[in-house]
Amino acid sequence: MARNANAPDNAPATDENRVVGKKEQFLVMMGVCTHLGCVPLGESGDYDGWFCPCHGSHYDTAGRIRKGPAPRNLDVPVAAFEDESTIKLG
Repeated sequence: MARNANAPDNAPATDENRVVGKKEQFLVMMGVCTHLGCVPLGESGDYDGWFCPCHGSHYDTAGRIRKGPAPRNLDVPVAAFEDESTIKLG
């Protein structure tokens, strides 16, 4: 699942469903590992996305879980673009 609070609950985890506001050049997600809440390192791991050194979860650049104990993708928070350069979270 996309794990995107801005998309329907049953939306698949495609690249399009992981972005906010149809602006594919921006990707907003929670920097908290879905395994035990650690903070993953960016531009790291087997997929050059996110790597959680605490227990070894690997996410791709879109925050999709690819390997490790994490049970799901990184969450995408409720977000909306106020204008071309301002994003509102929550």
